[in-house]
Amino acid sequence: MASETATKEYKGNCHCGLFKFTISVPELRSVEICDCSYCYRKAILWVFPAGDLKVQSGENELSTYQFGKKEMLHSFCPKCGNTIIAKHLPSDTQGINARLLQSVDLSAVEKSLYEGPPGGKYGLQYTPPSTYPAPSTAKNAETSVEGAQLDTFHGNCHCGAVAYTLISKPLSERNIISCNCSLCSRNGEVYTYPPASSVTFIGKENLTGYPFLSPDSLHSFCKICGTSVCVQVLNEDEDLMPLNLRTMMSGVNAKDLNITEYDGAKNDPQYVAPWGNLSGA
Repeated sequence: MASETATKEYKGNCHCGLFKFTISVPELRSVEICDCSYCYRKAILWVFPAGDLKVQSGENELSTYQFGKKEMLHSFCPKCGNTIIAKHLPSDTQGINARLLQSVDLSAVEKSLYEGPPGGKYGLQYTPPSTYPAPSTAKNAETSVEGAQLDTFHGNCHCGAVAYTLISKPLSERNIISCNCSLCSRNGEVYTYPPASSVTFIGKENLTGYPFLSPDSLHSFCKICGTSVCVQVLNEDEDLMPLNLRTMMSGVNAKDLNITEYDGAKNDPQYVAPWGNLSGA
């Protein structure tokens, strides 16, 4: 009689704690990366299937989103924007975003590319919005520099309800940051920090702001698809609009960028997971 594979229980939660869960799976040594247009924007690291998934709270409070062939039902927190679960409807199997798990060092876990279900191409070709906002003509510390090269970049959330245009110096000249704080590590965001006056938006009313560390800094995601787009800085004296470069079109891909790793997890106040365990900043 073959012995059963030993499993380990992992606790997890979205950042705000609305949704808490446990999964019991063999000890995590690998996760899957899906490079579809949605999972790329969300930087999801999948545990698929999710094994024995038990929801502790928030089961009926998540927002859902579908696209393409609508075979996958993606669920995200409507308060903090973290993507949590994807359900493959034809097979009734679920995956969990490993970024939400406690006590897992994702830097030490093997990452493999998810190739999708067998038989035919997975999903449909992504079509970006047909319209982006007109570029800003504002003068600021970047755009007023005589002789400066300024490029136009377009970006959007996955569903297209939020779109933006950025006037900027080349990305190779910009500071680009990946932060390991408790929120950014869950979202996998890659930020650059242009002046807010260099960015124009369509559909800004479709953003949900989540205050983190400061009530004047709203980490903002699309309320329809859950894509993290930007940080809205409410201090009118600060001309700043951090943008998540995973949302940028214009031929930009995060893997090609010169990214600086920032250790935001060291900063106080430390993040306390809703389970009561200290879990990094």
